[in-house]
Amino acid sequence: MKVLVPKKSLADTLARVERIVPSRSSNPGLSLLRIDVTEDGMELSGSNMDVDIRARFAVDAPGRGSYAVVGHVFSQVVRALPGEDVQLDLGDDEMQISSGSYSTKLQLMSPSSAPVLNFGTQFGGSIEAAQLARALSAVKYAASVADFQAVFRGVKLELADGHTRAVATDGFRLAYYDLKESTGLSSEVIVPARSVDELLRVLGDGEVKLALESGQLSVQHGNYSLNLKLMDGTFPDYERVIPKTFPVSITLEAGRLAEAVARVALMADKTTNNRVDLFVKGGELRITAEGSFGRSQEALPVLQEGTDPEIVLAYNSKYLTDALSPADGEVRWSFSGSNSAPSVVTDLGDNSYLAMVVPLRTS
Repeated sequence: MKVLVPKKSLADTLARVERIVPSRSSNPGLSLLRIDVTEDGMELSGSNMDVDIRARFAVDAPGRGSYAVVGHVFSQVVRALPGEDVQLDLGDDEMQISSGSYSTKLQLMSPSSAPVLNFGTQFGGSIEAAQLARALSAVKYAASVADFQAVFRGVKLELADGHTRAVATDGFRLAYYDLKESTGLSSEVIVPARSVDELLRVLGDGEVKLALESGQLSVQHGNYSLNLKLMDGTFPDYERVIPKTFPVSITLEAGRLAEAVARVALMADKTTNNRVDLFVKGGELRITAEGSFGRSQEALPVLQEGTDPEIVLAYNSKYLTDALSPADGEVRWSFSGSNSAPSVVTDLGDNSYLAMVVPLRTS
């Protein structure tokens, strides 16, 4: 069967699907990309056991058929094709790929060798894709990358009537983002941070449909369907560790502060958590760092409020810049007053976002 498809459509789709289909696996079937040609177009699907993905797009095809091919090889070939259109000649055991003056043949496997994937058709929830993407993007940096930290490696979604919240923490920092709209679902689930990354790559404009079933979150948006395996375990009661009173707070532009921290941190000692020291007094914030290559500092005027005239704390500079990155405009940075109590960053232009950072302990 001959299938004609624009190269850009095929290459763009493969770029997203290939990220999920592993190039190497102890289970050879996971390296396979399933190709289904239907009267509605072509479907490409694959899995890494944590995320299942299916992509659909229109093609010019005379019939129906199912095939499987090694995913990363197929994607590499398509990216390198010279023409604007691609012709796929799908046979029983091989696929000829032609574009411009180039052609090649790839071995096909039985479609039964690829993972058996089931994508739902019944979706009990929905939300604006751009809003969901905003919430997930704003918090995912705070999820842990350490394997031993279990649920801290995920993003918690609190789905309730009239309220949706995304939360992530690694124990040293925390971020949450509130959405005023409801998904129509009622549950609390933890999605692996790596799976969140893949979901964000397919979210665009319009509505995203959601369903919860059998330990997975199913998502349908545009031409993409995903099943995200959920994490087991109980997320910590994070609300109780967020301070409510602050002896000192400062207000300033988030971007200006982030740039200053990043500049000063160039001299920070990488063996001491990229430490930067902060001194707040008399409406001025002074940021300093010292390492084996030298010492740097920068002072910024701030609006200072609170009962204490000054405060001195140290932080991991990356934790600070990460916490500031989702904010646009002015932020209020509230200090709890000791080197063991968390500080809180709030976006004055968007009260949906809150970040919390634990200072470094100093002698």
